[in-house]
Amino acid sequence: MTSEKKALFRIFWGGSGTLLLLLAGFNLLTPILPTNNDVELYFRYTRRILQAGEVPYRDFGFEYPPLALPFLVLPGVLCYPFGGLEVERYAWLFHTECFGLALAGLGLLYGLLPRFYAGRNIGWRLAAYTVGCGLISIFLMQRFDMAAAFLTLVAFWFFYRDKPGWAGVALGLAVLTKLYPAVILPPMLLYMWYVRPLRPQIWWLLTGFGIAGGVVLAPFVLIGTDGLRAFVAFHSERGLEVETVFAGVVVFARYLGLTEARVENQFTAFEIISPWSKPLATASTILTIIGLLLIYFWLWRNLRRQSDKLPLDWVITAASLSILWFILANKVLSPQYLIWLLVLLPFWRGRAKIILLLLALPLSLLPFPFLVDWLTRLDAVPYIILAVRNGLLIALLGLLLADLRSTY
Repeated sequence: MTSEKKALFRIFWGGSGTLLLLLAGFNLLTPILPTNNDVELYFRYTRRILQAGEVPYRDFGFEYPPLALPFLVLPGVLCYPFGGLEVERYAWLFHTECFGLALAGLGLLYGLLPRFYAGRNIGWRLAAYTVGCGLISIFLMQRFDMAAAFLTLVAFWFFYRDKPGWAGVALGLAVLTKLYPAVILPPMLLYMWYVRPLRPQIWWLLTGFGIAGGVVLAPFVLIGTDGLRAFVAFHSERGLEVETVFAGVVVFARYLGLTEARVENQFTAFEIISPWSKPLATASTILTIIGLLLIYFWLWRNLRRQSDKLPLDWVITAASLSILWFILANKVLSPQYLIWLLVLLPFWRGRAKIILLLLALPLSLLPFPFLVDWLTRLDAVPYIILAVRNGLLIALLGLLLADLRSTY
């Protein structure tokens, strides 16, 4: 083993040890952490499934996509060998599951990054991922977003190893875990179409994606589609979450005396209630869709001209741009959404974009949960912090766009 590989190997194990210490520390601090713990909600769903034998979507409303279920239920199943299904035990095992996914993500990055930066130092990129996991750990350990992010990373793993069928399967599973990875499919297809040696393999990608979706959805379609329709209605009816760019507009307008506003807990989130809220929520949905379509059109138009000079990281950069637009333009922007970008951060060119995201992570935690009382009272401090965080993400969006422009 060369000295370079030995150094990288030490960094990998150092990152693994750091994540393990993070897990241990998190479990010790959980009782005093000021967070709205969704793990208790996951536990209630799991108890209804394992103890009452109820079926999600049919016997009770379930607000998440179908493949979230295995990630929620597995810690419950593992409770039984350790003494039975109990909330504290479930929480510990759920945290361990999230740790395992973060560690597995580190392993995939360790194997995949040398293809992008052969002969160059990638240790700091692995370190940046590990630091990012620590900065967002309150949400990484108490939400299942790492599951979808990990499956997305698996899709890229297969994609860059010329196994498009398996890449499609992994991406399809990711979509049915958290929905957002669907925005990655068009950049993948565009890349494969215009990089001509890959064009015949497009059908493998689409077939894998379709099979994964069909297999997961089929049982829930067979038991009746009412529950799935209720899931869609739940998300379509949600209002403006307080951490979004649009909510910031409403709060600022309130400070200027242009509208009234208050915060209420609705749809399992804190939402801004104002005469402006519904129009802005509608505008958010329209802007999200139109913005994504414009991004795809811009990518397609430029690919037609210079598709033979695309760098290896083009798909990941285009995917990052699409995901970030989806986050910023959405009517819901929870801190855990930044985990979606965390697994792609090590592939980005240069340090500026990585630093911007790492700065945005702790700023996402301060308003909620640490300043949640101020947030609900519409005090200025948390909204100023959110405005800075959102400004950093907008700057990151511009840098990703500049990276894509420089490839043409």
